Amino acid sequence: MKYDLVIKGGLAVLENGPARTDIFISKGVIKRLSRPSHREYNAARVIDAAGLIVLPGIIDAHVHYSLHLGGGAMTSDDFYSGSAAAACGGVTSVIDYTGQGPGVPLRTGLKERIEEAEGLMHVDYGFHAAVPSWKQLYDPAAQIRELMALGVTSFKFFTAYGSRGLMSSDAELFEALEVSKKSGALVCVHAESGSLIDLFVERERHEKRPGAEAHRLSRPDFTEWEAVSRALVLAGRAGGNIYFVHLSSGVSAELIAGARAKGVRALGETCPQYLLLREALFKRKDGHLYATCPPVRTAGDAAALWTAFNKGALGVVATDNCTFTRRQKDQWAGDIGRLYMGLPGTQTLLPLIYTFGVKEGRIKLSGLARILSANPARVMGLYPQKGVIRPGSDADFALVDPSASAPVDFRKLKHNTDYSPYQGLKLSGWAKKTILRGEVIAEEGELLQPDRPGGRFLRRKKTMLR
Repeated sequence: MKYDLVIKGGLAVLENGPARTDIFISKGVIKRLSRPSHREYNAARVIDAAGLIVLPGIIDAHVHYSLHLGGGAMTSDDFYSGSAAAACGGVTSVIDYTGQGPGVPLRTGLKERIEEAEGLMHVDYGFHAAVPSWKQLYDPAAQIRELMALGVTSFKFFTAYGSRGLMSSDAELFEALEVSKKSGALVCVHAESGSLIDLFVERERHEKRPGAEAHRLSRPDFTEWEAVSRALVLAGRAGGNIYFVHLSSGVSAELIAGARAKGVRALGETCPQYLLLREALFKRKDGHLYATCPPVRTAGDAAALWTAFNKGALGVVATDNCTFTRRQKDQWAGDIGRLYMGLPGTQTLLPLIYTFGVKEGRIKLSGLARILSANPARVMGLYPQKGVIRPGSDADFALVDPSASAPVDFRKLKHNTDYSPYQGLKLSGWAKKTILRGEVIAEEGELLQPDRPGGRFLRRKKTMLR
């Protein structure tokens, strides 16, 4: 048989662990795996991966590209630049969000975002359906089922942002979890105590505290874990599947571990910023550049989050990529109520977790593949099409040279911004080649066909959260 592509001699990170493996690909799909051989293969192209690590394509399960901020403002990363950064970073699939207003049918929000992204995505992509107001939706349970039939199986709820019409009440979240139990949908929760944060923000604005330290003080850690605790109680009583996005607190992870031990179907996601950055950054003159919701926290929180991967409370690292330029961030003019929250992150996801996770001994190579590929695929309904190296799966890969390293430089990244929160950090694990469905789409940090984005919309199945 003649193959379209053979990846030969690399250290492939398989589901049962790393092994030297030759990978055979045709029509965008992995056809077979074998032990390395010195014989020549009948293939249109052979990539010699000797000395390289072959990872399943990375899945960034939480991104915001072309995010509409109101008043005509948008994030600086659109679908084109965000997905270009993904491709050049070894990320082959991303999941963004719909953004329809309260009461607007969920299918309308999905249609609008698919049309907006069409022809601009360099990697495969899906959408979580944001649910800004459960009560204003006509027959929300039926709308959940309708979207699941269209390939959208995760739904995002907020316990904050009441002034923007996003905050769900406990009763609404409970009803959504009941629907999740019956339908298999995944309820994703932005867990922050909105009413407390509103109180603290107003206090800090009145105090007129200089610098971004006010941001940290307006969102103390208990505003997250209080909301996590409350949502876990609801999930325990209603049933269903609950997934907490962008967790920053070690206490949150402990609460999820405890709930899981009691049979609650819950899992947490964290982000590189919470594993690596520290709250002391807010004391800097440019501290506002690092503002996210929730804010980055202490070294103790970061250590607890790393440990939580081994305990099963956290299963996914995603970026919450939400990119702004310095000019956009500077518009806050010292008023935290006007501060844009978010960081660029998709392109640096893999090298950050490889460097500070694998190289520093916090996780093994198989653990990296699990939290960046296999687990996101399972939780988001993409397994085994995505996230693993096995016959029948899409031929998505990130090829990494473990001996190479380079500093982060925003000028060399594809994110549409003029800074990086990780500027100057010397990282290993940069993607040498990124392969999407058997096609090399990026090499050495550059797109090979920048004028031909080839990403496809992903129709997802029910979650395999466990």
